[in-house]
Amino acid sequence: MRYLCEIDMKRILILIFWIGVFAIDAHAFFLAAKGTLEYRISMPNPHTHYFEVEILLKNYDQNFVDFKMPVWTPGSYVVREFSKNVEAFKAFDADDGSPLEFRKINKNTWRVAHKKNDHISIQYKVYAFEGKVRMSFLDEDHAFIMANTLIMYVEDLMESSSVLHLSYPEDWKSVSTSLSKINGQQDTYYVPNYDILVDSPIGIGNHKIINFIAAEIPHEIAMIGHAEYNKDKLVRDLAKIVESSTSIFGENPNEKYTFIVHATGSRTGGLEHQSSTVLNVNRWTFSNTSSYNSFLALAAHEYIHLWIVKRLIPVELEKIDYDKEVYTDLLWVMEGFTSYFEEKVMLKCGFYSEEKFIHNMLSAMSKIRNTPGSKVQSVAESSFDAWIKFYRKNENSQNNQISYYTKGMVLAALLDIGIIAGSDGQYSLDDVMSQLYYQFYKKKGRGISGNDMKRALERAGGNDLSDFFEDYIYGTTDLDNEKYLHLAGLGLIETNGALNSKSIGVSLKQIGDRLIVNSVIRGGSADENGLNTGDELIAINNYRINTANYSVILNHFKIGDRIRMLISRDGLILEKELEVKKDDTVNYTYELLDNRTKQQEKVYKTWLGK
Repeated sequence: MRYLCEIDMKRILILIFWIGVFAIDAHAFFLAAKGTLEYRISMPNPHTHYFEVEILLKNYDQNFVDFKMPVWTPGSYVVREFSKNVEAFKAFDADDGSPLEFRKINKNTWRVAHKKNDHISIQYKVYAFEGKVRMSFLDEDHAFIMANTLIMYVEDLMESSSVLHLSYPEDWKSVSTSLSKINGQQDTYYVPNYDILVDSPIGIGNHKIINFIAAEIPHEIAMIGHAEYNKDKLVRDLAKIVESSTSIFGENPNEKYTFIVHATGSRTGGLEHQSSTVLNVNRWTFSNTSSYNSFLALAAHEYIHLWIVKRLIPVELEKIDYDKEVYTDLLWVMEGFTSYFEEKVMLKCGFYSEEKFIHNMLSAMSKIRNTPGSKVQSVAESSFDAWIKFYRKNENSQNNQISYYTKGMVLAALLDIGIIAGSDGQYSLDDVMSQLYYQFYKKKGRGISGNDMKRALERAGGNDLSDFFEDYIYGTTDLDNEKYLHLAGLGLIETNGALNSKSIGVSLKQIGDRLIVNSVIRGGSADENGLNTGDELIAINNYRINTANYSVILNHFKIGDRIRMLISRDGLILEKELEVKKDDTVNYTYELLDNRTKQQEKVYKTWLGK
């Protein structure tokens, strides 16, 4: 009985302590707190995919401290809940090793109790085996560290400098990162603040390191994984991208820059950082011109982000909140304009011909036209809702969404042509973005708003863009591509790749020998008559269909005919009656107009950098 009473009393005292902790005024806490941090990352058993993390906190002038794991990665606008990979959290007095009381107060926050100014050590493990550009990764061959997926932060110490210690297998000889090494300390790096730590990915292993100088800046390529490539050509081509990108903005903001390239069997993607980028590519990417150019375009896109996103940013993203979503409706500029300049750089470097560049623009225009969601969601809404829609597409997304990448790129092209024409070739979109970079990042030290963007575009082109913004950016009016291309002496030709083909308004996929509805297009016959995603198409008017004969049989009927479609849904055989309609998807091509004016010739040449 006495033993039980002692346990109860201990619990009561602990409860009273925590009540006192939670009663502390939060405002006073954040004003008074101080301390210094050290981060230690080790990987004693890489094959298990577990990083072991220790954070040392010294001289923290409070009775408790909250350690928080970020929930998202800057540049990838979706909450990913990195705390889901954390386990075995422990807290100790760093001086005598005694355990400290802690509790998890929400999904990504651990609250540790301690005496004021005591030294604290927290330790935990993080499982890392996803292998994407935004996630840390560890196996027996190499480690990739994205700090925000491994290292917790203390909110009121995020601006404080710290150090990072790395411990990895002795036979790993290569470390690549934009962080600066501390002289005289092995595998120890200076961290100016938490944002820089998050923005400085690290590759560790036995990867190849290739160094070159471009735009007077030292660059490093960390080639991780197995790939066959021409080193001299790779350096020459990336140097062209660096020089071309830098020429747009007039200066390169880096002291050094790192390309971390993961050559894998399948994964692709890229993520920008302040002084580096991470590129995941298929290891066979370098083996032919088409896939190699795709790699160069990806590298160009992420490199241009040095200026657009990493320095010229929306006002809403000036201060990153790692604990929740940060909303902006300017991703159509941040990603769409970057995509456009990616294309311009590829043209300027000679990787794309003029015809390839123009056809890429036309392909994007046709994609927008063929996406029903372009009439539902504005590009500003697409930007704002990226957190819940763009990264979480489903079978109906094409019917209610538009990509801020694709539409933003086309808007950039139209605005570029309009500015060139409106200024008689004196200015272009290059000048607008360069001026914004100098005005807001360099001089004012702040981000831009939608109105800042609009005013800069209007000044360069000499015209009022209120209707343009209302219709095309905040509205869903079809883009007048023909009008803007005409300014450059180009005629837009609308074609239908299968002029006589028929449609019931579905996209299909083959699973084994089954023909499955992959998506149902809004306004099509399937949508109007109740076909669902996941339905298996079996027969049309008693004719058995498969991938090989589906189009042949459907095109046998006339527009307006009613057909009986036999389907399987959830194991049940059903029959649906549908109307055969004309396939109204379009493709665009172009022609150089006869009798082009001198003005049109000037706009065309300026647009293409001639």
